[in-house]
Amino acid sequence: MNRSIQRVLCAALAFLLCISGASAQVSTPSSVCRDAGLIFAFFNGVQTTKAQAEVAKQEFKHLHGDQSASGDRISYEVMYNYSNGFEDFVETFEQRLLEQEGLLEGRFELFFEALKGDGPWWSRIIDSVASAAGILKGFVDWYEAAAVRSLTALLGNPPTSVNYAEHRSRIQNWVIEGKKILIVAHSQGNLFANAAYNFALSQTTADSVKLVHIAPASPALNGRHTLADLDLVINGLRAVGSVASITDFIPGYLLRPAGVNGQKDALGHGLLEIYINQGLVISSRVKSHIEAAKAALVAPPVQATSGSFTATLTWDGSGDVDLHAYEPDGSHVYYAEMTGNSGYLDVDNVVANGPEHYYASCDAATLQPGTYQVKLANYNAADGRTATVQIASWNDGVLGTKSVTLGEATGDIPAHPLFNVVVTKNAQTGKFSVAIGQ
Repeated sequence: MNRSIQRVLCAALAFLLCISGASAQVSTPSSVCRDAGLIFAFFNGVQTTKAQAEVAKQEFKHLHGDQSASGDRISYEVMYNYSNGFEDFVETFEQRLLEQEGLLEGRFELFFEALKGDGPWWSRIIDSVASAAGILKGFVDWYEAAAVRSLTALLGNPPTSVNYAEHRSRIQNWVIEGKKILIVAHSQGNLFANAAYNFALSQTTADSVKLVHIAPASPALNGRHTLADLDLVINGLRAVGSVASITDFIPGYLLRPAGVNGQKDALGHGLLEIYINQGLVISSRVKSHIEAAKAALVAPPVQATSGSFTATLTWDGSGDVDLHAYEPDGSHVYYAEMTGNSGYLDVDNVVANGPEHYYASCDAATLQPGTYQVKLANYNAADGRTATVQIASWNDGVLGTKSVTLGEATGDIPAHPLFNVVVTKNAQTGKFSVAIGQ
């Protein structure tokens, strides 16, 4: 039988089984997943750690809730982007501390307070050591200039396609699962968000994806934006190029209320301290933009099913790349056997780019604890292509993303093992968890 015809028949059978399984997952109380119809994807700003990005995500969740006005459950995820040169900031801070005759040597707990311009520790130190005020002001001035330089360098030399791989894979997965996508970006996150938005438009329509810009570090806008007049970081970019227009005025530093994290921001740029600080009028603009975007979203057609975890495969061109999943009981799920004992291959691409999509069941009676092996095969004509696989769970979002350069075609034999996905079940609570194993 012709392989393409075989795949069509397999896909049709799998589709019927998947629809049946999906219905059961919605109606049965044994479901281990809570599916979301709307994704709130947050792209963090300059010099933001992962922990800080998670705090911001939780504040967005607090402000905008778990459910949209149309009844969609909202899932919040951080689309993390790394800030180049963060180590340099720490090194410079250490040097500034050592300059004061060792008085503040080793006091790294002061670092993040220094980035915001003050804090309770600094207040007590300045009360006791007057010269410490000069240390703080000097570091804040240096940080302002360094932040502008960092963003300027990123604007002049934007990240390559490799930097966007994780974001693209996640968006691809959301689109084929029929999710509404709301992208919210702060500072340098807007550079990544613009690329993500443009990629999303290549996969779906503008009705299904919206972008809200907060303190955008780029003049390119794909949605409504907010920018404070005293944002010294973004407005500092005007010296090297154009930026978005100012939309709001904020009070001077001494008159600003602290953000939800208890801190102020001397640079007027912080997300928690300025833009979603409910003590400042500017936050109402940000909130209204987000709520309007949420209300305007329309779900794209459903092509794939959400699961307890998913594996999504894409590649960068023509050829036929295959996703293979080996379930804990030995079931081998791939194009020729699209239904396993725990999961399904419900999207199979034989032409170019992908996606291919495997999902593990949300039915507690069907989902097997144990290790799921995810591998790739260059079935045909994809030699030298870069293939990317992303593993994500319904509860934790992205667990891992890996890319590999494919070798020669191996047909049905996978030559590229990428992930071991470990599903565990708590014997006392009956709850399942998913993690990447060794």
